Amino acid sequence: MAYPVRVGPNASALNVRTGPGTENAIIATKSAGATGWAYEVSNNTAANTVWWKIRWDDGVIGWSAEGVRGAGVYLSLAGQPRPKATLYLQTLGAPSVEVQVSPADLNTGAATITLPATLVYLSGGRVSLTAPEVAPNGARFTRWLVDGASHPRRTITLHATHVSRITLVYSPNAPQTEEQFLRSLVAPWRQGQVWLPSTYDTHAGNNPEYAVDFNRLSSARATCPYYNGFLQDCNEPMLASHAGRVYTRAQSGCTGYGNYAIVVSRVRPTGGGSNTYLATIYAHLNYFLAPNGATVEAGAPIGRLGSTGSSTGPHLHYEIRHVTVSGSTLTLGARVQVLNNPRVRLSGQPLQVNFNCPISGLGYGGPAITGTAPLGSLPPNIEPPCTPYNCPGGLTDGLDGLPDFTPSRCDGELPDTLILYLSDVNGDGCVDDADLLQVLLRFGETCDGGEDITWDGIVDDADLLTLLMDFGRGCNEAH
Repeated sequence: MAYPVRVGPNASALNVRTGPGTENAIIATKSAGATGWAYEVSNNTAANTVWWKIRWDDGVIGWSAEGVRGAGVYLSLAGQPRPKATLYLQTLGAPSVEVQVSPADLNTGAATITLPATLVYLSGGRVSLTAPEVAPNGARFTRWLVDGASHPRRTITLHATHVSRITLVYSPNAPQTEEQFLRSLVAPWRQGQVWLPSTYDTHAGNNPEYAVDFNRLSSARATCPYYNGFLQDCNEPMLASHAGRVYTRAQSGCTGYGNYAIVVSRVRPTGGGSNTYLATIYAHLNYFLAPNGATVEAGAPIGRLGSTGSSTGPHLHYEIRHVTVSGSTLTLGARVQVLNNPRVRLSGQPLQVNFNCPISGLGYGGPAITGTAPLGSLPPNIEPPCTPYNCPGGLTDGLDGLPDFTPSRCDGELPDTLILYLSDVNGDGCVDDADLLQVLLRFGETCDGGEDITWDGIVDDADLLTLLMDFGRGCNEAH
């Protein structure tokens, strides 16, 4: 417990020392009426004196005697005691990282601390921690882990509870530039599977190299026509190509992309602003496998492939985009050339199509891409806003080696600029009562999900206020 204390009139100048005992140096004196919080006690039985470690309201921290026999009581209780909260902080991937703390804790009183460290607060107090982007060893900030929950922003704000274990994670191999990001993308399907890239003339608003469709192959040729058989792709797990925060949405009216996911990285594009990042889009999903707003690692399952939206057969539509995060909005901006771009690699493999190699029903194909990400246990399906595609069973190979279904094409794609509201917690396109209920159910909790609208690590008044300000946004278009 921590106890609010006040210097009494018997101690017109109460000494504050570096330790519990008169042999320790005096660092300050406190006049009658000075107040603070006493949170650690030492009983000197030989001198019959009780010493308290106190954080005084002016920020001074030290030890003072409760009283001296024959001289009276120097300290008195000034209010109700409160429980203490202890924060144990450590780092992974980088030693001796300095973190900014606001407000200073009872124990150190410092605005900047070096990890590992133990901080002590009054339980229920609001604490902000800010990590540097780059650690002393050159590693890049990845995320905070608060009692196991992941938070991707460098500044987190949380309510101090009884005990919290906080880990600051750095990655020496995290992409730092647009070039590194594009070259380190992971193929978004499981290890060993082979998928064919294709595009068509009107793709991505008549920019066929700025979006790609993928279908799974039973095997693949290295030369035109690049394939010799398609497998049923429906409900195949789709994986994140990079680390980031995933947002799950459905295009209005279940048209166009149907159910889709956007994974937003922390990598800024060349020439982009401070709030603009690189992201990937995964369209025509049947189910989601990651909650809206969750932080994911490269290779994490985010959805199951389907044929929702304007699609005539199961396939993955894939793009790389610039996104800008501002307040409670996420704006999709410019596309990045994804095909025939020497900077782009999927699991180290060039992503290409040959415009001299038309494939019946697919447009133009290119060399197949092999997946490299191992797939562990899968999370349960999350029902999306759009009705999942009713998958036919079995293979779809034609006897002549051509697919026996009309390969999918997408009409009504996402526009060149699209604003998503982060207050749309359930991702149904409308900020409404359902989103409000989700925020209220998680209120006061540390959170790695869409309920943490402001990305500060906790569901609190700021998230509730943001949602109320956005209430009704998108609903006319979605419903």
